[in-house]
Amino acid sequence: MSETSDQNKANTIEFFMQVFNQGDVGLISSLLSPDYKYNGQPSSVADNVAWVNSLRAKFPGLQFSIESILAEDDKVALRWRLTVQAGFTMTATNILTFVGGKAVTNDQTPAMPDWSVL
Repeated sequence: MSETSDQNKANTIEFFMQVFNQGDVGLISSLLSPDYKYNGQPSSVADNVAWVNSLRAKFPGLQFSIESILAEDDKVALRWRLTVQAGFTMTATNILTFVGGKAVTNDQTPAMPDWSVL
């Protein structure tokens, strides 16, 4: 694995552990490109801050765990599990592309559900 692969993998883990699990939304601008796209749709840093804050407010104590993660050059693939206190769990797989240490694309399957219905 290259140094680039290692750094991109570390940045992905930091996003899940620090941003999602700990609520440190201040890290988002250092981990996502201004041109970031989620499933092909532009998603600004401000959009992501608002989304993480709303997710954490709706599900206090939510926890993401990374079940497996692989990195090669500018790509990171991971499978994660989300668990919330309400007994809801979800798993998904993401493939991220990085440029200069920041994620520029994130393709996820399945896409996040409409949280307003939960």
